[in-house]
Amino acid sequence: MKSFAAAAALCAAAFIPAGPPGVGLVIVAGLIAAATAAARRPNGHTVLFGGLALALASFAAVRDAGWVVAVDVTAAWLAASVAAVGSRKAALVAPFAGLSDLSTVMPRGAGRLAPALRGAFLGGFLVVPFAALFLAADAAFAELGGRIPFPSGESLPLRALIFAVVLAAALGLALAARQSRAPTEQRERGRLTPVEWAIPLTLLVALFTAFVAVQVAVLFGGRDHVLETAGLTYAQYAREGFWELLLAGALTLTVIAAAVRVAGTPRPRHAILLKALLGALCALTVVVLASGLHRLHLYEDAYGLTRLRLTGEAVALWLGAAFVLVAVAGVVRSVRARLADVAAAGSAVALVAFSLINPDALIARRNIEHWHETGRIDVWYLSELSADALPELTRLPQPLRVRALLELSEELAEDEPWSSANLGRARARDALRARRAAAAQQSQSHRQRRPRRTPTASGTAG
Repeated sequence: MKSFAAAAALCAAAFIPAGPPGVGLVIVAGLIAAATAAARRPNGHTVLFGGLALALASFAAVRDAGWVVAVDVTAAWLAASVAAVGSRKAALVAPFAGLSDLSTVMPRGAGRLAPALRGAFLGGFLVVPFAALFLAADAAFAELGGRIPFPSGESLPLRALIFAVVLAAALGLALAARQSRAPTEQRERGRLTPVEWAIPLTLLVALFTAFVAVQVAVLFGGRDHVLETAGLTYAQYAREGFWELLLAGALTLTVIAAAVRVAGTPRPRHAILLKALLGALCALTVVVLASGLHRLHLYEDAYGLTRLRLTGEAVALWLGAAFVLVAVAGVVRSVRARLADVAAAGSAVALVAFSLINPDALIARRNIEHWHETGRIDVWYLSELSADALPELTRLPQPLRVRALLELSEELAEDEPWSSANLGRARARDALRARRAAAAQQSQSHRQRRPRRTPTASGTAG
């Protein structure tokens, strides 16, 4: 087991910094699978999910699209976790709980350092993806990071970091698989010690604090700093990074849920420290989401509102409310006892409210207002909206109104069975009829006001 894990770490340090993902990543995945198989006798469950994990990881040698490979590798890790610890406990960081048994594979005398080493491994594994998201989301933060003398991709320190992270992943997965064979009473003692969870959570809080400081100084503070440091206009800066920040918020919820499950708190002060770190993480994430919303609003001011952007706003607000609820649950015991019910009910109410605001009508109204302010409008996009938006689209002048309503008018002219009765379409048809009646009345009034021609005397005398 140890030899396979060490070989996986060495191959990762040699292959990953050398270039884009390829067959080297598949070799690393195969060695991690071998380390896990050596720790636990394979059965039908482990063969199935282990095979799926290897199949997913193999796409690193098949597909060139980076985002496809990233999704496949993440899914491969989840499948490997299911193979090692079962579907109920599988998560991105759950197998690292197996590192609590690391002392069994370490040399004698290193037991006292084991918790700190495990915490450092977990910290590196946890902080790296969040740091990557923040660097991709914010040019000013990336510029700040560029001032820090990080090692280059070909340097030895980076390879050492990759070696440590992959070794922790391989050993954690293998040890978790070995612990899964133990009785339930022994597995319950495999929670992370305070040192093991305090180090990664503290590192994550420090990373979030640094990012929030940049947001307060740049995005919320002023435009000059963006122009000087990021090399972008303020509009360009505002348009970047929203989806990365949204993903960071969603991942933080996963981290908090995992910390609550695997963090051991043998003494009251440990429980207080855990609540303080998770509370700080919740508060900082709310600021990160607020930064993302601010960016999106500036983006909408420049280019208008779309369904995707409105959905992004709604998800960001939902995530912010979820973090507030988690923070309250950490303090109020009654809320903590009913957290799942409150979250489910709140989500349902939020969806009801989202539907009641009539999203397509809101999108049409915002884009028409944007057209009045800037003179720019995407009529083709407006024509793709549903009948809910038609009452707003009738406010457009000719010929924009005709272009925006042409396709929708044809759809509404088709007959529907009684079982397809719909309030939105009924209101749209009423609005169309009212618009046609008003246009006919206006045309008739215009003809009546037009002066009649009087006969001339030419040609009348014989």
